[in-house]
Amino acid sequence: MKKFAIIGYPLSHSASPYIHNAAFELYGIDAQYGKLEINPDRFDEEIQKIKKENWTGFNITIPHKQRIMSYLDSIDPVAQRIGAVNTIKVEAGGRWVGYNTDYQGFLKPLEPYRRQIRSCLLAGAGGAARAVAFALCDLPNIAHLSLLNRNPQKGLALKNELERHRSIDYQTRELNDKTADKEYDLLVNATPLGMGELKDQLPFDPIRYAHRKTIVYDLIYNPQETLFLKQAQKDSLKTINGWPMLLGQAEAAFHIWTRRGFTEELKHYIESTLLG
Repeated sequence: MKKFAIIGYPLSHSASPYIHNAAFELYGIDAQYGKLEINPDRFDEEIQKIKKENWTGFNITIPHKQRIMSYLDSIDPVAQRIGAVNTIKVEAGGRWVGYNTDYQGFLKPLEPYRRQIRSCLLAGAGGAARAVAFALCDLPNIAHLSLLNRNPQKGLALKNELERHRSIDYQTRELNDKTADKEYDLLVNATPLGMGELKDQLPFDPIRYAHRKTIVYDLIYNPQETLFLKQAQKDSLKTINGWPMLLGQAEAAFHIWTRRGFTEELKHYIESTLLG
């Protein structure tokens, strides 16, 4: 039996095992997908153990998407550019190869709006936020990107990397900066604020930065409606939660491992079971 798992901390919220096990069952693949919850304090020790075991692939989530890179034997160019890995394929000889499928997953629900997005305010600078930032820079008409982060140095480092990728107008700000400097076409939360023990917290008030056609996107999928999205809905703004991105990045990872995608039947089954 082939073994897969998601690596992160904490993992109580993760739907990835259900998604991938449903896909393995549909295709008749003899495989099992589980959880490897690794406290950051024990990360190096635990990864060294796992590398000696017989695994086929992994997904990587908060807070390990950048730290895992030093344990990989090779990294896909897109993931290398982003500076974060969320998918690993274990190849012949036990070689760990890293990929980033968050990039594709994030853009999927934005497909109908790609050309209308010219400005974005992005909260976060971690692994998922990095993939989002590089994806935003590849939108055809993007002209301005503001990076909101609690760590100014981290935000500035990401800004410097993005400037080498594409020359547009960038701005960095601290997360507690409440100055509503302009209205944006897209507002994105790529922080954990709004989930778990942080479910009653906002990264920022979306209404302060929105015009009537602003899209408000939260990468969190559990809960489906975060405080951030509920606040946006008070002003009748278009909202997107993290579910389409989760399913999109999961399908891309599954294709890397198996060369198969998700059928519409499978997507419907997963959505109806998990989302009701």
